[in-house]
Amino acid sequence: MHAIRFQGSFRAVGVARLSCRGALVCAALIVWLPGAALGEGSANEASYSLALESITTQNLKHHVGFLADDRQEGREAGSRGGRACGDFVAREMARYHLEPAGDDGYFQPVPFRYRNVLGQLRGSDPRLRFETILVGAHYDHVGRGTSRNSRGRPGEIHNGADDNASGTAGLLELAEAFSLLAEPPRRSILFVAWDAEEKGMLGSQYWARHPTVPLDNLVFAFNMDMIGRLRDNTVYVLGSRSSFGLRRLVAEHNPGFELVFDWTVKPNADHWPTFDRRIPFLMFHTGRHAEYHTQNDDVELIDHESMRRLTRHVFATIHDLANAEKVPGFRAAARHEDNYARRRLTEPASQPAVRLGVQWRESSDGDEGVQLTGVHVGSPAEAARLRPGDRIIQFGPQKVHTGDELRWAVFHAYGPTEITVQRPNEPEVKKITAELPSQRLRVGINWRVDAAAPGTVILTRVIPGSPAARAGLRAGDRVYQVAGEDFADEEEFADRLGRLPGPLELLIERRGRLETVVLNFDAALLERAA
Repeated sequence: MHAIRFQGSFRAVGVARLSCRGALVCAALIVWLPGAALGEGSANEASYSLALESITTQNLKHHVGFLADDRQEGREAGSRGGRACGDFVAREMARYHLEPAGDDGYFQPVPFRYRNVLGQLRGSDPRLRFETILVGAHYDHVGRGTSRNSRGRPGEIHNGADDNASGTAGLLELAEAFSLLAEPPRRSILFVAWDAEEKGMLGSQYWARHPTVPLDNLVFAFNMDMIGRLRDNTVYVLGSRSSFGLRRLVAEHNPGFELVFDWTVKPNADHWPTFDRRIPFLMFHTGRHAEYHTQNDDVELIDHESMRRLTRHVFATIHDLANAEKVPGFRAAARHEDNYARRRLTEPASQPAVRLGVQWRESSDGDEGVQLTGVHVGSPAEAARLRPGDRIIQFGPQKVHTGDELRWAVFHAYGPTEITVQRPNEPEVKKITAELPSQRLRVGINWRVDAAAPGTVILTRVIPGSPAARAGLRAGDRVYQVAGEDFADEEEFADRLGRLPGPLELLIERRGRLETVVLNFDAALLERAA
């Protein structure tokens, strides 16, 4: 762990440093490297794999089936069915040999007649075992529904298969998986099934006021609420701004979901009572649907296979955090951020300098070059007296057959540049010199840094015709590595891009998916024989 100060600036490789007025200003941050420990030696690796594989579709289906059965009558907090489901969760925790962690065995009574269910797995590290990671999901639902809480037909059983039998099933599978590890994680893990969430987060609110482990020892919280109805392969992740480096942590274990990182934190789920007490969190959610809080939220609509994938994803994320040398601290700015600020983060701060200033169309009749259809006022092209109808057949040393080749050539050219033009009704080609901007470009990106993401840059612009554009980079991409190595800050990032030879690999993240792109700086790759 080491401290880094990010400067609130806007950078472009090969482009002069620009002011970033209105951009997010980044303060001193703590760098935490995910994946600090996955166990030592092949025995621990085998144990980890077996634990991960214990999270199965069959088990999840069994748990959801019990919790969302008509016999539970919708699991309303305090009802016969609600208490039966609390007993079921406690029996499962006992079967996994979790240590009872309530005030009454596995139970923490909550006024009035409600019960949280808690089991703990003690950490293995003598120093870190006193730190606790909370993993929770609410197990209650709305019973038969009323005019206040039903979006369907009040009076009929609302089974709540997705809300939140799915999250509770995931919680139980996580508890079992962690209990199967040959050696527990370094930190302790507290597994909690919350009661009375549907009545106003009464269970989690009560626990936060009467914690069964010292709140000072609680370093992180996870919440799973409605994880059973994956659509469009999209998972919503809340809380990634509540600490530092969480988005990358989640992305590193992503099995292929489209992740949407929601910046807004509202007092509407069980992560709120601990977040309100400065505990960072992550919440996983597959989104609302037409059956939410209706009598139709039934087991038959649950996607158990996607639940398995997502629960394994959460297991890997918790495992990394539970074994890290240090858990990143609370980030207070998350209280005031929203999705409007998220969109602003990737907006370009200003327009880049015009390098040539033309529009064109590609030849459809086999003629050489590309034909200009427009010349921008005040551009280098206008100053060079290029005009519509001119056909550019060579730009500097680059032969031009397509618009892509022209973009590439314009991107790499700088200063006085000779352009070979075939003008309509003139038999001889003309040599025209255009005065392009004097600064040489190499990569073709602008970026910002982000207070919640140390060691990361976020692309705000990818210049057409650049190596970055050719590699498929887009605005909004986050860059985590250059040439296989993390970078400390944007200064080191810029230095590597400007200094290291190509081809150059970048590890990027886009919508929660990691991929490697290759920048190639050799302009000759696009050149064709004359």
